Amino acid sequence: MDRARALAAHQPEKPRRLLQHSVALVATIMIVGVVLFGLNAFLVAMQRYMDTEIVEPAPAATDPMPAYAVQPDVSPPLPADQDPRPSQDPAQETSPANP
Repeated sequence: MDRARALAAHQPEKPRRLLQHSVALVATIMIVGVVLFGLNAFLVAMQRYMDTEIVEPAPAATDPMPAYAVQPDVSPPLPADQDPRPSQDPAQETSPANP
């Protein structure tokens, strides 16, 4: 640490890095220019897109076909666990033994 202080005391002026600073300045200006050019191009494209007229698609000539169709005159079959006859209550039945 003392050695660095001694060297710094003998060199009061910092070396000028004119070339390094000028290259950094030019690179910074180019990067900012590219970003601004890209932003400008994007905004112009969006403005053109927003200025286009909205065109509705032409209506279809026919209605869409359903995925499946059930004919109206054919009734669907009953499930196997259901009895098509009406259920009868055994309490209401009259037996010959109980008139």
